[in-house]
Amino acid sequence: MKTVTTRIPEDDEEALAELEEAMSADRSEVLRRLIRQGLSDWRTEQALDQLRDDRITLRKAAELADVPYVEMLTLASEEGIDVGYTTDDLERDLDRI
Repeated sequence: MKTVTTRIPEDDEEALAELEEAMSADRSEVLRRLIRQGLSDWRTEQALDQLRDDRITLRKAAELADVPYVEMLTLASEEGIDVGYTTDDLERDLDRI
């Protein structure tokens, strides 16, 4: 693992202390989880933006966001992105299997 040093506002430090207690984890673990979640959210947003702009396919968006195809289909639907394949289509196809 790499070591990263950064400065944060005091109120964020107080929130981190609360998270440490709530998660029963040390500061490093809390920060790793927050960074991992933030990066995951960022990748998903980027994938959805590219999908919305028709720059990538649904399958590529799922790959970029590192989520299953069905989850990306659901996320796209929730964002109102028309991918030409609805969750109803998916359910119908799954019923056929």
